Amino acid sequence: MQFFPNNKLKKKELIKKKTIVNKIFRNGKKIENNLLKVAYLETATATSNYTAKNYFKVKIAFFVSKHTLIKSYQRNRIKRLMRRSYQLNKKIIPFKIKKRYYIIFMYFKKTLHNFYELKKCFEHIIQKIFFK
Repeated sequence: MQFFPNNKLKKKELIKKKTIVNKIFRNGKKIENNLLKVAYLETATATSNYTAKNYFKVKIAFFVSKHTLIKSYQRNRIKRLMRRSYQLNKKIIPFKIKKRYYIIFMYFKKTLHNFYELKKCFEHIIQKIFFK
C-alpha cells in the first residue's frame, strides 16, 4: 500500500473576498510565465494569536478569462488542471514562513495546454515567489 501525502486543496485556502482580490491587483507584485500571469501580495502576520484562520499562510485563487477561452468547458478544464498542479507543487512551499501570501494565478493563453506544461509553470512560479 502506497502512502500519498495529504495535499488536498481546502476551502479555507481559497480567496473568496473581492476586496482582497482588489488589494492584490492594486498593491501586489506581478510575475509572468509562458502560460500564467501571477499577482501576489505578502502581508505580515501576528504569530502570537493562533486561530484557525491563521493556519493557512498561503491563500490562492485561479482565474481564466472568458475573453481568452470562450467555451466554459475549456475554462473549467484549465481551472481543474491549475488546481491539481498547485496541489502537487504545494510541498515545495516552505512550511515555516512568517508572512501570509495571497496569490492569484491567471491563465492567459487562447489555446489549451497539457497538464505537464502547467505543472512546470507552477514549479517555476512557486520557486520565484518563495525562493527569490
